[in-house]
Amino acid sequence: MAEDPQSNVTLEAQVEQILRDAKISYEKEKVVGETRPDFLVTTQNGDQIVVEVKTWGASPDAMARAINQAQRYKELSKTGAAVVVTPAVLQALVSTVIAVTPLGGLLGTIAALAGTLAQSKKSPKASLVQPAPKKKVFASMPFAQQYDDTFLVAIEPASLSNGAIAERVDHNGTAGPVVPQIKAMIKAAKVIVADLSDSRPNVLHEVGYAEAIRKPIIQICSTPTSSLPFNVRNNRTIQYAIGQTAKLKKTLEPEIAKYV
Repeated sequence: MAEDPQSNVTLEAQVEQILRDAKISYEKEKVVGETRPDFLVTTQNGDQIVVEVKTWGASPDAMARAINQAQRYKELSKTGAAVVVTPAVLQALVSTVIAVTPLGGLLGTIAALAGTLAQSKKSPKASLVQPAPKKKVFASMPFAQQYDDTFLVAIEPASLSNGAIAERVDHNGTAGPVVPQIKAMIKAAKVIVADLSDSRPNVLHEVGYAEAIRKPIIQICSTPTSSLPFNVRNNRTIQYAIGQTAKLKKTLEPEIAKYV
């Protein structure tokens, strides 16, 4: 369920236009807590809501994936609520603190969450908001649902703790051909974190390119390393387990620190 970068730009621009036209206070591409959502909305009551844009196509697991990401963005940002905007759903799903909505339901969803937060006696205090760091870490990885937490819970927070921003292609949202974008992002990165789980061809290609231009690479893997191709199998690889990404974050922090 990879994203089309061109579509992501279009949807993100539409979200921003809706927020601007509705005169909703927002900031874009800021580091909030331990994550970097597409938008941070501040309600009239002073509560914070993060908004993330995803252009996933409709599929049986799209809603489950969006719900999981909304929950992760809420936890990692330490804001009052989180919303994932995706065309893969037909109507909004709103709980007390997380929501998944199509574009047309965005304003109603924000209003509903803002109302809930305004009435809550346990609404969190404002999270620390910072500009995105200049230094970059490129995450080369599978884009399947089971690896979302690898990026959101481990790679991105570990990078932020070292004063760097983690980037992956489906979060970047820039328009144009994908391969030149990937090469440019690898060139700009201080280090590559490569998740070799399942030996995905796109990851192996990106590792090969990074090696060719002498970029340092931190290899991680959640599947048996014995199944890896011989040219990467003998490199030091950090093993991790799906569901234990908080542990992976702690392991990655000192590794990333060596290069940034």
